[in-house]
Amino acid sequence: MAEDKQVRKYWENLSYGKNSLSSEIHGKANQEYINKKVASAVRMYDQHMAEGNKEMAGHFKEQIQKWSTQLDNLKAIKEEYAMNSGSGKSGMGTFSNYTDQSFEKKFMTEQGRIMIDERLEFQLGVIDDEGKTVFKKPEDITENWVLKGREEADFMRLQQNAVKQRNDMGEPLDFDIDWEVSKILEKSDSWKVMASDKIGGRYFLNDYVEGNQEAIQSGQIPDNALHPDSFDPSQDNRLHAYYADRIRKSFDENYQTPAEARKADELIARTKTQETNTENTQV
Repeated sequence: MAEDKQVRKYWENLSYGKNSLSSEIHGKANQEYINKKVASAVRMYDQHMAEGNKEMAGHFKEQIQKWSTQLDNLKAIKEEYAMNSGSGKSGMGTFSNYTDQSFEKKFMTEQGRIMIDERLEFQLGVIDDEGKTVFKKPEDITENWVLKGREEADFMRLQQNAVKQRNDMGEPLDFDIDWEVSKILEKSDSWKVMASDKIGGRYFLNDYVEGNQEAIQSGQIPDNALHPDSFDPSQDNRLHAYYADRIRKSFDENYQTPAEARKADELIARTKTQETNTENTQV
């Protein structure tokens, strides 16, 4: 949480604007490093041009242009990150909790370094919380970004529709719950949002852990089965069942999931056993 406050403060006090150079928005140390590399390449370009070696001069010119393009792309990524993270405006962020922002939170707030490797390619580095340096290429930064879209709105529409159709006449819903839930989960990365973010005021994972405490504590449900990736609906139906059951409960207040029905039967059985034992003791 403290780190999020620092990130928010950074965006609120950002001195860079749209007209800032692509080389200056990642901090003074990075700007000086880039300027030195570019200056060195320019000197080599001038030297080869003076010697009449246009082929080598063209090589350095092409490299300078490539760095310029990469810096422009990196600037665009930083602007996109600022927008998706809310730019310091509370509640405006669109990143899903599924997204690991640990690298971005450091690099985008000038706590990282830009380096040029032996192939003259950009490598971006940050020191993680364990003191290890993590590297990424500019094009890899957005690879695993997951943004919230219409997932919650689509689910809430179905749930509210189910509530409106609730009645005592035994009439079925006018839509197929499983079909509609499947349509939500199959859209791009929507299932990752549904597994990680608050939907209709509730978190799936919190409810899942609470409802399966005994199985988790006993090891019946291993730790790797609690990672968000494990709920991929193409391989697992727990996410689908959870949201489908929430809609069913909205339509029928007496609806019980198979697990709830099983617990109820077990409670009834235990109660009957206790009553029997009490009666035998009294006799």
